[in-house]
Amino acid sequence: MKSVVIGLSFGNLYVDILKKLGHQVITCDTHKPANYWNIHDVLSQHKHFDTVHICTPNHTHQAIAELFGDYSDLIFVEKPGFSTPDAWQSFQNNYKAKLIMTKNNMWRDNINEIIAQSQISDLIQINWINKNRIPSPGSWFTDKEKSFGGVSRDLLPHLLSLFISINSKTFKNFQILNAQSQQRWNLSTCGDTDYGSVIKDGNYNVDDFARIELTDNQTKFIITSDWKSNQQDDIAMHFYKNNQLINTIPLGLCPESAYQNMILDCISNLQNDEFWQKQFEYDYWIQEKIQL
Repeated sequence: MKSVVIGLSFGNLYVDILKKLGHQVITCDTHKPANYWNIHDVLSQHKHFDTVHICTPNHTHQAIAELFGDYSDLIFVEKPGFSTPDAWQSFQNNYKAKLIMTKNNMWRDNINEIIAQSQISDLIQINWINKNRIPSPGSWFTDKEKSFGGVSRDLLPHLLSLFISINSKTFKNFQILNAQSQQRWNLSTCGDTDYGSVIKDGNYNVDDFARIELTDNQTKFIITSDWKSNQQDDIAMHFYKNNQLINTIPLGLCPESAYQNMILDCISNLQNDEFWQKQFEYDYWIQEKIQL
């Protein structure tokens, strides 16, 4: 199989996985060593790809997907996908490639444990709360025009995909009790982290805190994403029953196996229309919910 990975910061993870799967891997990046520095050169030399992996800044996702839309079987787009749910729908209507927002958390090795624990809980907190991990303050990550919003587009999709895994048949029945996003910080209150250095003359006009609360009148979910809490990290799921904490399952960074499982499952289901209808419904719902 032939695959192309576009964007080689996070994209190098896909390069390693695809090579282990035996794919011929073509790489493209405008700044890092790659097979190509220009996407149009990729398409001039290669007329078809089995999988495409888009790991570039958010505001470039849609244009790149559209370039490959008729020259590939399957396109994986890093969250948040496109700028609006309608743009996602438009792609589905106009291009032949199957399109999926990367939802690797749904393929975690312990997803069945998470689902089983959820079935005996009446309150579930899904947290991705960082003490201080704002990505490259002042870069495109914190420029609303380029990131489409901030932490709500960076971390919430991961957590919402876990919510869908737990409630795959009923997720549309949940009502939103509360949805909020806030900008708590600015460039002057940011410092360098392992996720990047502060760009002093850059932009910081995004949300760095977001929370969604949902219920189906039986189970309540509180989903929180936070780049900079000034408290301890809390990257975990907490399960309650009758106001008592009954279990905590750490999340942490998703293991490589989850990405591999996702890729293999999508390839094996390429001709399964039911599978892709569900993926579209999941992605569309997530994109609706992150329009905070």
